[in-house]
Parts: sequence; C-alpha cells; structure tokens
Amino acid sequence: MERNRRWGLLAFVTVGLVVVALISLSSAAWATPALEHALQQTIPPVKTVNKTVVDPGEEVIYEVSFTNPGPEVWIDVVVTDKIDPLLFVDNVTYACQPGSCPPGTTVTGIGQVDGTVTVTFPTLPANTTVTIRIYCTVLPDAPGGEELENKCCFTVDGGEAWCTEVVIIFISEFVPEMGSLLLLGSGLAGLAGYAGMRWRARVR
Repeated sequence: MERNRRWGLLAFVTVGLVVVALISLSSAAWATPALEHALQQTIPPVKTVNKTVVDPGEEVIYEVSFTNPGPEVWIDVVVTDKIDPLLFVDNVTYACQPGSCPPGTTVTGIGQVDGTVTVTFPTLPANTTVTIRIYCTVLPDAPGGEELENKCCFTVDGGEAWCTEVVIIFISEFVPEMGSLLLLGSGLAGLAGYAGMRWRARVR
C-alpha cells in the first residue's frame, strides 16, 4: 500500500512538471506569434504590411494609401517613412488613381538600411488616391522575436503632418529557452522512470 502511494505521488509530480513545461513552451519559447495586424487606421493615410511573421531574408512590403478628398488641389505633398534598421529598402513604387501621378514626383531612400523613404508630389488633384509600396528585405542577422515598428507621415504644403499608426511585424525563428527544455526533459524522465517501476512490479 505504501509503495503504491509513493508511486502515485511520483506520477502526480512528474505529470505536473510536464504540464508546466508544455505551458511554458507554448506561451513563450516555441509559440508562433499570432498572425495579427497591429494596424489602426487614420484618414488619411492607411498603412498595411503584407505579412506579420517573417524570417531573415524574406521580403516585406509596406503599403501606404491616402486620398485627397478635395475640393482643393494639394501642393507639395511629402510622404516620409522611417525604415527599421533590420530592413533593407529594395524598391519603392507609387501610383495615382485616376490618371497618373504629376510630373516631378520624386523618390529617395531606395537601396539603404535604417533610412527614411521620401516620396514628394509637387501637386495632387482633388479626388486622387495615392498608393505607395515599399519593398524591403529582412536582414540575415535579424534576431528572433524582434518587433519592428513602422510609421509613415505626410504633409501638405509644409503644414501639419498626418501619420499612420505603427504596423508591427514579428521576426520568427524562436529558440526554446534552456530552462523550459530542462523542465520538459525532467518531467519526461520522471514519467519514464515511473512507467519502468510499474512494469517491474507487474513482472514480479
């Protein structure tokens, strides 16, 4: 009877260790971040990202869109987007609807790390919608679990800036914590030992 009681206590403890280890791993070390956009919209502009979980070397595409609701023509529209140092800016494209963007539109900041992308429109007619896409590559040394915050603003004729809220993406490749691995291993070892004792007791 006493031996069965000890075995029962051992089983209870080892199962508890395994459960605690699994909860720890699922909540932190091995958990894949939820695919969610930390996006809040302002009018204008609207900022999105094509993916929320990326690995080093993958492409990330930020998109900014806004509309001149009119009735006035906007003069000297300057869009600025500060790029995180974990990203390399490969290319920037822009488009205007309806029609095309005005002559003299310029882009700076392509081909750099930890810089600012700037798109300048000399004019923007009423009811024109602008879409800007910033193509970036995640650098090879980007650390696992890093959060990237990105914010884009634009001004009209040097006036007050309209800004997006931050868009957050997560760098994946989580590495299990050593403590969690030891906890899981000790729990599994305890269960194996308990199973072995029960098997030897039945053989006898």
